[in-house]
Amino acid sequence: MEKIGKRINCTSTKIKRVVDNLDSLKQIENISGTNGFILVYIDKSKNDVYQKDIEREFGITRSTASNIISLMEKKNLIVREKVDGDLRLKKLTLTDTAKNYTHALLNDLENFEKKLTKDISKEELEMFVSVLNKIENNLRKD
Repeated sequence: MEKIGKRINCTSTKIKRVVDNLDSLKQIENISGTNGFILVYIDKSKNDVYQKDIEREFGITRSTASNIISLMEKKNLIVREKVDGDLRLKKLTLTDTAKNYTHALLNDLENFEKKLTKDISKEELEMFVSVLNKIENNLRKD
């Protein structure tokens, strides 16, 4: 039987390659698929979004999130805004430039999701997500 870690890694690499080459991402200079996912996450969030939300949602470390956010600021995609009552917190807000791209990004990402799940039943998909969640939990225990 093939090793699951290797399969996940190969699949992840293929997914990253396809997402990084989405048409909507090519419209924005030097933007990665991860940046696109973050822009859509911020845009669709019903609540204010902070760095800790990005860390939790995307399973990344504090330093990685900080680096990504700093680069996205330099690309004029997001701004960090002060929050009344807590000087440590900075709310992440999309710039007008980013807002102009989020609809196309969302559309491309939804189409990509359909491509990923083509020919997979709802039950299979639920089981797969359940298994991925268990794998993630196993990795957290170490």
